[in-house]
Amino acid sequence: MEREVVEIIGFFAAGMTVTAFYCTTMLTLRIAAIFANLLFIVYGAGLDLKPVLALHCILLPLNIMRLVKVLRERRKEPLRPLPASGLSER
Repeated sequence: MEREVVEIIGFFAAGMTVTAFYCTTMLTLRIAAIFANLLFIVYGAGLDLKPVLALHCILLPLNIMRLVKVLRERRKEPLRPLPASGLSER
């Protein structure tokens, strides 16, 4: 892969990390973090940056496990009615 393409992927990875910090729910944070991990893995492999590659190869399964936990907890939550509405939300 060309160096310029890999660097663009690196910038997208950094942007996803910023997005993860901006997230207000654990679900969106984990999804953004997983995308950042995947992009950083490509970036680290493409430029042979072993510390970046190792870090995100370790963080990816941790983020996936936490995402699964969040999804399981959401499934257990009872539906709550919305105020002044007949609709319900999670």
